[in-house]
Amino acid sequence: MVSRTESSHQQCSVNNKRVFYVKYLAHEIYADILRARPDVRLDRLENESPEETFAPILSAAHAYQIGAARDELARHFHVDQDLLRRAPNLLIVSSNGAGYDPVDVEACTEAGVLVVNQSGAMPTRWPNTRWACCSHCRNGSWRPTARCGARANVSRNALIGTEAHGKTIGIVGLGNVGRRIAALCHGLLGMKVLAYDPYLTAGEDGGAWRREGRAG
Repeated sequence: MVSRTESSHQQCSVNNKRVFYVKYLAHEIYADILRARPDVRLDRLENESPEETFAPILSAAHAYQIGAARDELARHFHVDQDLLRRAPNLLIVSSNGAGYDPVDVEACTEAGVLVVNQSGAMPTRWPNTRWACCSHCRNGSWRPTARCGARANVSRNALIGTEAHGKTIGIVGLGNVGRRIAALCHGLLGMKVLAYDPYLTAGEDGGAWRREGRAG
């Protein structure tokens, strides 16, 4: 179904700009800003919206604000050649995040549709989360709760993890997240960092791990 509360200014000008999204936005401020624009109509669709509902919205749309995760979006709302045929007026596809898995960029390029993402958002949260996951697995920090909860008289010595200092970490991909993790591991923890990214040259590695060399 289409959420009527998300359709802005039903009495629109002839030069109306049509924007739609499916299921959710990254933040409600997006809708608030567009509601203040008399020349913009914002439509919300659901994954379960029937074709008779979503077809005319796709046909009239100029912009598609799309979710970044493919598994959260119904397959017929992924941007591919089929959707592009259904949306002849589409000018731009904007991803909610840094990723754009549901978007066929090559098909958009051939159709003359611009694709943009939101890279650089939360520059510290994602690297910290990734490092926490690595540390969690390396130290086996899930084991104390699991073992102690399962039986008594568990030896603490069996639950000791390992120190990160002086260890080597390999990082594949030096985007915003990869560079931040490399800087944390090298500068804060004194780790040796081996990094590989096929899209960067030696002079573009960011410098935080240059002294330790570069794999690739």
